[in-house]
Amino acid sequence: MKMLALAASMLLSCTMGVQAKVTKPTSSGSMVISKVFYNGMKNDAGKAYLSASYIQLFNNSTDTLDIAGMFVGMVESHSSADQAWNLAAMEAEGKKDSVAIKQLYQIPTDKEYRVDPGQSIVITNAAFNHNSVAAAAPDLTNADFEVKSQNNLYKDSHNEAVPALVTIHTCTATMDFINFVTTGPGAIVLLAYNLDLTKCSDGFQHGKTSGNAIKFVPAYKIIDAVDVVANTKTATPSADQKRIPTNHDAGFTSQATQGGNNAEAIVRKTAFVTSAGRTVLYDTDNSSVDFMVTTDLAIRAYSSEAAGLSDSTIVIPESGYVAVDITKPFCGPKELVFSYVNVTNNAATTDLTYYTFPGDSLLLIKGPWIAIGNPGKYTIKLSESQGVMKTRSSGMTWSDEDTKTLSQTNRMIYKFQNTLGKIGFQRVPAVDGLYNTATFGADDRLYYAITEAIADKIAAANGANDHTDLDFIKWHGYFTQYLKDGIENVVLRPATDGSIFDLQGRRVNGTPQKGLYIIDGKKILVK
Repeated sequence: MKMLALAASMLLSCTMGVQAKVTKPTSSGSMVISKVFYNGMKNDAGKAYLSASYIQLFNNSTDTLDIAGMFVGMVESHSSADQAWNLAAMEAEGKKDSVAIKQLYQIPTDKEYRVDPGQSIVITNAAFNHNSVAAAAPDLTNADFEVKSQNNLYKDSHNEAVPALVTIHTCTATMDFINFVTTGPGAIVLLAYNLDLTKCSDGFQHGKTSGNAIKFVPAYKIIDAVDVVANTKTATPSADQKRIPTNHDAGFTSQATQGGNNAEAIVRKTAFVTSAGRTVLYDTDNSSVDFMVTTDLAIRAYSSEAAGLSDSTIVIPESGYVAVDITKPFCGPKELVFSYVNVTNNAATTDLTYYTFPGDSLLLIKGPWIAIGNPGKYTIKLSESQGVMKTRSSGMTWSDEDTKTLSQTNRMIYKFQNTLGKIGFQRVPAVDGLYNTATFGADDRLYYAITEAIADKIAAANGANDHTDLDFIKWHGYFTQYLKDGIENVVLRPATDGSIFDLQGRRVNGTPQKGLYIIDGKKILVK
């Protein structure tokens, strides 16, 4: 299936440039290891050529990321099974929650190093155009970071215009360059910037008390990992070579051809491409699924085909809204937006918060959504990858059973209804006088539960006296009459009652903080 080039993303009325949100990558789903050329190649003279190897990282999130201080770890790669820190050895030595690192590098901390969504970062030992030595080699002149090795193989090949990657640990002083193993194994991990090195224990190869120095880092600091195993005549790809805990990489990958210097790289598959041209890569925490082998060694190059997409149909009724339970991560057409409701059960909650996403803006996670659009039938694309948006709150839940029992007896339960002329959340009648037990019909699966105290606050926001008078909560999100010309012309719902929305369409309660907001239908900068 050719790349899914989705249509134009939603634009807000009076759109103007807004500085992107900048965050630090500290958890999975943000920065990923996207491409690794470790296998080596032959130069134009037919001899083995290793200098063109590189690691490529990719911002697979929707935030701009500051990667300053983030660590890149080359995992222990001894070829002898008795000295390898594979999963069996880590388990036997009480280190199953750690990763054995032979080399640890760090992104410099002298300033912010921002990576926009869909942007790649290239790390290498020699940042120059290797075409002059091997015709098929990549041009690494524009790499982002370089290890300034003093090894004879690299010391005269450095690009002074490329910042130095900081060396934190290496297994032996003579190996002051990224040690790519051409045949594998060669697992790599990304570690959060706040890794506490003082809490990382030291050691040696498995069963040894001297020699190559190994640093054991806690696995919970892993942002991303790819488990690369060997593929040779004597060691074919096998799970018994795995170094990465399965909860961080359930599988493994390798080059396709046995042996080294085959000019093969591993690269993440493309999940889909947004209408704005941003590539979203596969990420299922399973390298067996996420990666494929490529002979395209160019940096910042990914597959032109989207993998693992299938069609599904959504029918929007006359009301313009429908509750849908989507079984896989998905992306939709430009004519639909998808919304969910956040309910926080604390004293600060005064209303529901609506999170709304254009169907073609990113890969949304599976689960319950409210699909919004003009009446009709629409095709969405289901993906085998993971959704890239943040995990949603459990405030809105999908009932898997006809009867759902909640532990608290004082909770109010409301189900979404989209009857034409009355769109919002209807209280579910009490069963035997208890509101903590609700019965759902086949079409009434989307609901949320709140405490009586929170219901009182929402009641006040809806003009009711208290929760006993709050049988229906009106919809405060998008209205379909503003979608009639397609998402490219959608505007936030105009309000004349002083309602405040952020630029993602979420209603803001209380006094807004500094930033841009939509107030009474106009864009206002709050200083």
